[in-house]
Amino acid sequence: MRSAGLSALVDDGAFLAHESQLHLVDVHGLESWTFDLEIGSFTFGARGTPAATTYGVELLGSAAPGPRSWLWGWANPAGFRSEVLRAATAARTLGEQRGVPELAAPEVPFREDGQDEDPPGMRLAYELSVAARVAAGRWFAYSGDVGGGTRAWLLLEGPRLPEPDLVRTVRVIGETVQAGVLDDHRRALASYAALRGLEWDGTALHLPQGRLAVELDAHGRISALSGTA
Repeated sequence: MRSAGLSALVDDGAFLAHESQLHLVDVHGLESWTFDLEIGSFTFGARGTPAATTYGVELLGSAAPGPRSWLWGWANPAGFRSEVLRAATAARTLGEQRGVPELAAPEVPFREDGQDEDPPGMRLAYELSVAARVAAGRWFAYSGDVGGGTRAWLLLEGPRLPEPDLVRTVRVIGETVQAGVLDDHRRALASYAALRGLEWDGTALHLPQGRLAVELDAHGRISALSGTA
């Protein structure tokens, strides 16, 4: 079970994290990728070719099936340069300030209720990556298998989101709610609006192309969305 502090950070960042992930897929799809933490670069496509796109990269952490745990980048015994650990370090600082144990501890065990996850520890790793993105103020993350079932979680520097779109926002909110990662839906909506520069009046998000009405049930959970241009 995650701590209250981690839940709040996931609520704060889940919508924007998912929107950023969708945009990354729109732009790069299933392109091959490589990364080099020594020089701090992540490349989609064949490195050195005209079609390749390279971004800056940082290591958030890694999820390994052997020890069944998440290891923060700043605790990795490989001793990476501080420049590629800024976001992970920001997460640790935030965890220490707010008393969030999952961010302050060097290693976080997978949850017992995630025994059947494939890949192992995926939910925990995703939630910790969202918290790190909130701490860093950067949103484009990528995870990939780096051998032996271990997945590295990386933060990319360089991609940019287009302005908020009504249709895309409906998808972002709907899919995030369906994923079951949110505790406080009102908080999540207010945070998303603030991060995207939108107005949230408690019943609707006001976007450049129109208004997205949000219905909440008796428990404060998002139950319906209705957009008007």
